[in-house]
Amino acid sequence: MTIRNSSQEPSTAPAIGVYRALLYGLVVLLAVACSPSVDKQGSAGEWLVDLNSVYCSALPVASFSADKDWMLFWIRHFRGDPSTGSRTSVMSPALLQFESRRLVLPAGPADRSEGLSFSPSSLCWDDAEKGVYVRGSGRRAATERPWYRAELKLDSELVPVASPPESCRQPLEVEWQSHRDPVIPNQARGDLEIIRDGCCAVELRRRSDGLLLARHEARSALSDLVMVSRYAWSESMTRLAYRVSEEISWWFGRPTRSFVVERRGQPTPLRGQVFAFVWRGDDELIACAGRSSDGSDGRGTSMKLWRFETAHH
Repeated sequence: MTIRNSSQEPSTAPAIGVYRALLYGLVVLLAVACSPSVDKQGSAGEWLVDLNSVYCSALPVASFSADKDWMLFWIRHFRGDPSTGSRTSVMSPALLQFESRRLVLPAGPADRSEGLSFSPSSLCWDDAEKGVYVRGSGRRAATERPWYRAELKLDSELVPVASPPESCRQPLEVEWQSHRDPVIPNQARGDLEIIRDGCCAVELRRRSDGLLLARHEARSALSDLVMVSRYAWSESMTRLAYRVSEEISWWFGRPTRSFVVERRGQPTPLRGQVFAFVWRGDDELIACAGRSSDGSDGRGTSMKLWRFETAHH
């Protein structure tokens, strides 16, 4: 039997070194990507409702009656099927009398998982008769799904009706797509131009005169994409709320940051994780935000309000 000389064994040290370097790099990447870097500073805002299941992906996330006294948004829960183990989404409209903070709908428990589910895209406001219409959701064809109406009053409830009037007003829907540059209607885009500066910086400018409103750069050397993933102008376009997303490689993303900027001035950061927003006039910003991301009690998502001083221009 021949015993190989140990000096002739192929060295494993370089391979181990490479593996260690790769492992270290992965650990650093995970630490950066998963770090709790949600902004703890900035304007805190206040919670509008005591709910933990607000649906942030509705388009828009909230809308208002013509006089802005009433706000409608959506909550979502899941109904389980013990026989199959599957879960079905149950969507409910939530109707809020704004000044009193009185939640009129949903009738019954807010965490219900039984009963009808409704389609957010069906919502329309009956401004003339002061009501709101929504349609049931499900596997049936749209024409076979029932319509329901709620009056804008404190003891309101959803009642079945034939169909909404032709004058029923539907809110503007904007399809936000983070994987590519979104095509935004002019009504939503306004005077805003978003300019990507290479991979890792983005600028917001006024289209009319090129004025720089804000510039954001990557917070990590590992980042390979910085973009504005959502925005909303106030009613008279004096303030802009927007969300900055930052990706580290194609499968990691840092927590988003959100800001409000006026035509002139430094951006004001919004504390916590904000997913979607809408303005009520020029001075009140309403957003769907994470309950625990700013140190608040509770989990899930709810509606938050930021008030700003009346702008003078």
